[in-house]
Amino acid sequence: MIEITRAAAYKSFTSSEEFRKKFGKRMFGQAKICYEFGPFQIDTRERQLLRDGKVVALRPKVFDTLLVLVQNSGHILTKDDMMKRVWSDTAVEEGNVSRTISSLRSALGERRDEHRYIETIPWRGYRFVATVKELRSEDLGKAINSVAVLPFVNVDANPTTEYLADGITEGLIANLAQLTNLRVISRNSVFRYKGREVDAQSVGRELNVEALLLGRVAEPGEFLSISVELVDTSDDRHIWGAQYVRSPKELFVTCETIARNVREKLRLDTLTSEAPRTGLRHTLNHEAHVCYLKGRYHFNKLTLEGVQKAIEYLKQAIEKDPTYALAYAALGDCHNYLGQRDEAKNAVVKALELNDNLGEAHATLGFFRFLYEWDFDGAEDEFKRALALSPSYAEAHHWYAIYLANLARHEEAEQQARQAVALDPLSLLMMMTPAMNSFLARHYDCAIEQLRAVLDMDPNFVAARSVLGNVLVQKGLHEQALTEYHTVLELIKGAPPVEVSVKALIAQVHAKSDRRSDAVSLLEEVIAAGTASQYSIAAVYSALGDRDAAFEWLNKAYEQRDLQMVSLKVDPSLDGVRQDARLAELVNRVGLPSL
Repeated sequence: MIEITRAAAYKSFTSSEEFRKKFGKRMFGQAKICYEFGPFQIDTRERQLLRDGKVVALRPKVFDTLLVLVQNSGHILTKDDMMKRVWSDTAVEEGNVSRTISSLRSALGERRDEHRYIETIPWRGYRFVATVKELRSEDLGKAINSVAVLPFVNVDANPTTEYLADGITEGLIANLAQLTNLRVISRNSVFRYKGREVDAQSVGRELNVEALLLGRVAEPGEFLSISVELVDTSDDRHIWGAQYVRSPKELFVTCETIARNVREKLRLDTLTSEAPRTGLRHTLNHEAHVCYLKGRYHFNKLTLEGVQKAIEYLKQAIEKDPTYALAYAALGDCHNYLGQRDEAKNAVVKALELNDNLGEAHATLGFFRFLYEWDFDGAEDEFKRALALSPSYAEAHHWYAIYLANLARHEEAEQQARQAVALDPLSLLMMMTPAMNSFLARHYDCAIEQLRAVLDMDPNFVAARSVLGNVLVQKGLHEQALTEYHTVLELIKGAPPVEVSVKALIAQVHAKSDRRSDAVSLLEEVIAAGTASQYSIAAVYSALGDRDAAFEWLNKAYEQRDLQMVSLKVDPSLDGVRQDARLAELVNRVGLPSL
């Protein structure tokens, strides 16, 4: 009875004028035809000849001649036929056909006497003799290894439906991201397209993906109507599309169904043994799930007000279902954002107690153990577990890269950093990851190039300007470094603790550029403020050449468990004390691998 009702609702809605207005727009192009013979393939839409996947350069009339021959494979075409078909709009001599055939044979690697592909019929014309296979769009599928799920469109512009549309998007990302052989773009990058008209090829280039999954959601009455389309970004080709009419209570099941269909159409059916793990249906309580979706919706605004609102909804979700592990993990993200360390750890530990297969929670715990507990082996175990469970989780790659860079494992860090960028290519933070590793590896020119690319995207990104200043200091470009730091001060007006940290960096520049009195004066101001980290004060004393004072403050940083102590092994700002035996001893006390 439920299926009959659903079918009736679907038929009524899809035949309505409302449906035609909301879902009637056909976005992508016509069928594509290719021909294959031997190692060659002809792409008629792109007008290309490929050999083993590589383009063979042909002049336009040579390509047209090949296409005419192939389309009439096995039949004799006279020179007059070919002149009419290939040069119908141009007056040419008969000798043009012979010369074009000669060029074509050369491109195919065929000698005149071979006849592997083109047979000359004396006094008559030519015949294509190789076996030709015609392929249409439905036959051209190749395994697609990267996809972006763009934010589903809420066609009603109904606030009630908005969080459901976002929830479907995130659910599909979560389902598809479990496949180790499929690169799925992070929500951080895809949600930049929310509310925008998109061109598949442009988005494909920007995100470096082979396919897009697009969707539209409407809520006619008690049902959700979900329209889905999978598109090849190379040519706007429609790979697959479907309509689903479901109850909002069936969101989890619907996301699983759509994800399964997408996997099949992406030619990922060879990975059936790698079916999504159980546990994605994190709650059977519909009201709890709705609260969770609202919480994620508000958190993703990344504003103080939004995060506080998210905490309210996530706590409601947990009240409605105390076993809701995903809600605890999201709550941990909120507390992390607000710098509430204890609450964050309690939430993520609870999430893992309830469901030890949450990759996101393992990644957060790994970074927590790295920064706050200095449990480096334990942190790496968590990162590896996170990536095994959620291989497309960009933040896990980002955090693991930072961890590896601080342990001087720079080649491994570079691999993880590139993965983070590939999975979240529009995230400024992810784009900074390779630069952080380059800086700590002392590849300063590379770091500058990478940071400039970030600042081209957003000139006001404070973190990138701060790190760029640090790199310029190590290059001896002190005035340029000061320019970056003063720009940062302008951008962060009204944030006194951060201003003090930047002044500590400026004091280092003065110390390195022989302006000792300016450095000492500014350092005194920094210390008097009482908010600067002991580690940053030690770095200034290192630049001043006062080793005893530097280690006095480093020991204070150790006692206070200053987060920056994890950088002791590789931080260029401590090169002034790098050869002092006390640094090696301190590295050992922190628990970092020995120098």
